[in-house]
Amino acid sequence: MTDVLATVIIVVALLAAAHALVSALRDRAMGVPHLVVLGVLEALLVAQAVVGFVKLGGDGGPGATATFVGYLLGVLLIPVAGAGWGLLERSRYGPGVIVVACLAVAVMIVRMQQIWDGTGA
Repeated sequence: MTDVLATVIIVVALLAAAHALVSALRDRAMGVPHLVVLGVLEALLVAQAVVGFVKLGGDGGPGATATFVGYLLGVLLIPVAGAGWGLLERSRYGPGVIVVACLAVAVMIVRMQQIWDGTGA
């Protein structure tokens, strides 16, 4: 895994969660800015998946390859599912779903780093 890309993903996810939390506290529905941030987060996650699979195909990789690949593919679904659910929920709970989704992405990226480094397999 690339530590710089992982750090950028974590920071973007946490900033997106903070933005959505402010919207939820202000009793606002999910809007276009939330979708833009989730799109940026998804693009970063796709880049991470590409880098992860390239590194897995190379000489290095984690000991728990199946678990790592599961996280690598699973994390791609979270922003998409959060955006869909957030759009369906037209109350303050739409941004609340985005908060949970973004926090889940940040936690999964940290977990992927632990698996890659061999400290949490």
